[in-house]
Amino acid sequence: MAKFEPKILGFLCNWCAYAGADLAGVSRFQYPSNIRVIRVMCSGRVDPVHIFNAFKKGIDAVAVLGCHPGDCHYQTGNYEAENKMKMTKKVFEKIGMNPNRLYLDWVSAAEGKRFSEVIFELTNRIKDLGPIRKDKDFQNSLFIGEKIVESVRLRWLIGKQRELIEDGNVYNEKIPAKKLDEIILKNINKEYDLQRIKFLLSEKPNSVISIAKELKIASSDVAKYITGMENIGFVSLFDFKDNTPRYCLVEGRVEE
Repeated sequence: MAKFEPKILGFLCNWCAYAGADLAGVSRFQYPSNIRVIRVMCSGRVDPVHIFNAFKKGIDAVAVLGCHPGDCHYQTGNYEAENKMKMTKKVFEKIGMNPNRLYLDWVSAAEGKRFSEVIFELTNRIKDLGPIRKDKDFQNSLFIGEKIVESVRLRWLIGKQRELIEDGNVYNEKIPAKKLDEIILKNINKEYDLQRIKFLLSEKPNSVISIAKELKIASSDVAKYITGMENIGFVSLFDFKDNTPRYCLVEGRVEE
């Protein structure tokens, strides 16, 4: 049996990590050839959707490497990256994916040797984890995860996270980091249930009771989600089966 060699995708900050990788090459510091690099202007520009797309295409791990905290070319870009990656790892855990497949670290333009060490460490870690799953159930989980990180509410919270902690909201109320983490996790859990319901309805018409049974969610909660989606025209009544209403997604709204 062939030895497993992981496929790793790296998003490298133009100003630091990419320059560090270049220095590693110039200095002839060896590192595994498992990584394929995409240069980005800032680690903060890496969207979690890009990460899910990578895994959907069979990548075994994703590394996001940026400037050290305090040295960002755009001042706060690496802090934005850190918040996004923390949230993405929480989504990984929710959909049953190992969060260690996503790696965030800082490498300066002068740290060619450190870049080499980071890639060695990550490659060995992923070799221990093994290849990414490619079965249909896992692909469905990735689809749901991608929809979670597309949530407008969740993206707003992540984008405003630093501001809410340090400067406060419109009422000048500063939100403790721990409290904000709880709010973000609550929204992830809510979006997870919502996206699973949408996925079931995209496959076939379904009733509140059958959805609740299959997803192990309280019927009252499923009813709330269905009502909310019906109010905005996302879901409509399909028919009645044994006097029980069944619902379906409105045509053309599956990807929203």
